[in-house]
Amino acid sequence: MFSFLTLTLTGIYTAQGDSKTPFIANLIGLVTNMILDPLLILGLGPVSKLGVNGVAIATVSSQAIVMTILILGIVWQKKKNVLKGIRLFTKIPWKYLGGICKIGIPTAIQGMVYCGISMVLTRMVSGFGAEAVAVQRVGGQIESVSWNTADGFGTALNAFIGQNYGAGKMNRVKKGYKASLCSVGIWGIFITILFVFQPKAIAEIFFHEPKAIMIAIGYLTIIGLSEAFMSVELMTVGALSGLGKTHLCSVISILFTSARIPLAIILSGTMLGLEGIWWALSVTSIVKGIIFVGTFYWIIHSIISKRR
Repeated sequence: MFSFLTLTLTGIYTAQGDSKTPFIANLIGLVTNMILDPLLILGLGPVSKLGVNGVAIATVSSQAIVMTILILGIVWQKKKNVLKGIRLFTKIPWKYLGGICKIGIPTAIQGMVYCGISMVLTRMVSGFGAEAVAVQRVGGQIESVSWNTADGFGTALNAFIGQNYGAGKMNRVKKGYKASLCSVGIWGIFITILFVFQPKAIAEIFFHEPKAIMIAIGYLTIIGLSEAFMSVELMTVGALSGLGKTHLCSVISILFTSARIPLAIILSGTMLGLEGIWWALSVTSIVKGIIFVGTFYWIIHSIISKRR
């Protein structure tokens, strides 16, 4: 419930031109999650060691905080907000509902499949101990400096490309995507350099146990190699959604994200062990990034060719 309402409210805030409020709310939630994850999983001082249960508590608590901030923002903000005075229990016109479902259902299915895959991978990681689970969870939050940035560009591109595609201004579509690709790519490369060359310094900020630090170093180094590709992938998903290609995005994402499970099983069964799972995540992100960029330019070329 918290997650669903948070995503819905974030989308509405962004659609009306207010990306600042969701940014602040999600930033607070992210920091809260980063603090609670190691605290509840590993235990510290009077806080009991909860293991995998700590992950769930940390996640739900953070989502509840974000949702609360977004709801309070509607009430307290003096500026105009489309949610003020809204009547929830009214009949929804079918033409609006149909359009929303056509675009939203593929993305929803993609999200559900991704969650299922993440749960399977977390189960595999848990076989290597509580420290491994903590590293996976906190590592994912550390990575958010990449994917949150890419998501922001993707959201902006979605609107920008949708408007210009509808107006037939394909040159602006190409220029907008290229500018975003360069910006997100550079940021992703910077994060890659940071993760690959300074993993210990980053790990020691969040972990104190030697075993957890060693696992985190391996995670950041391996995952770091894919940061630029992951960022480009997420940004391109927004661009393709602006062209109305949500079905295609879902097919590509589901196909290659699902490949993580068999790949993780194979690699973790070798001498790589836990790091085999990290490699499965990294390799599939690299492949998806390359395929999404190629797909975008192929679609743009096809659209321009048809209009000539």
